[in-house]
Amino acid sequence: MAHGTLTQLISRSAIQVAACCFALGAASAAWAGEVTAKMQPRIDTYKKQAVAWAADPQILKAVKESNAGGPIAGMGNAKWRELKEDDPAVKSLVTNPAGQLLTKWMNADAKGINKIVLSGDKSQRVAFTSMPAIYIGKGKPNFDEAFSGKVWHQAESKPDPSTNIDTVQIAAPVKDGGAVIGVLLVSLTAANLK
Repeated sequence: MAHGTLTQLISRSAIQVAACCFALGAASAAWAGEVTAKMQPRIDTYKKQAVAWAADPQILKAVKESNAGGPIAGMGNAKWRELKEDDPAVKSLVTNPAGQLLTKWMNADAKGINKIVLSGDKSQRVAFTSMPAIYIGKGKPNFDEAFSGKVWHQAESKPDPSTNIDTVQIAAPVKDGGAVIGVLLVSLTAANLK
């Protein structure tokens, strides 16, 4: 192969690789969006609401009861992913009193909120509005940051792993006195924040 032909082939390959990288970057940008200054005041309002909800007596009761019993025996994230929405273990966390309260709150702001998840001290799910992608949330910033006592929010919008709705997640600690005993996660619909 002549030197000129080899150079052209390498140049063409480099252009194709660059084009592919640009396309992948554009595709991932379409799936993740920056939280803008315009969105922040609405996020802050939702964070205040999440803190108030996390202090609700029914939420505190549900988390205390779940913490006393611990996670569902033998349930981990791998087993959780095998379950369907209509599985009794899943349904019970939507239909229990805390799940019904979370659903009431979400439905009151259906344009703004697409999911609410309540977790206990072992990061096990206590109640939710729809089945989350995982059962144990430890190791994820939405649980870990809030469980450390901070009110947390995602720095960018991205599709929620279980609803696939472009979302900005926020999370508030559930406190019993000064002790953090759980986490309340609220998924905000990104389009409503803009």
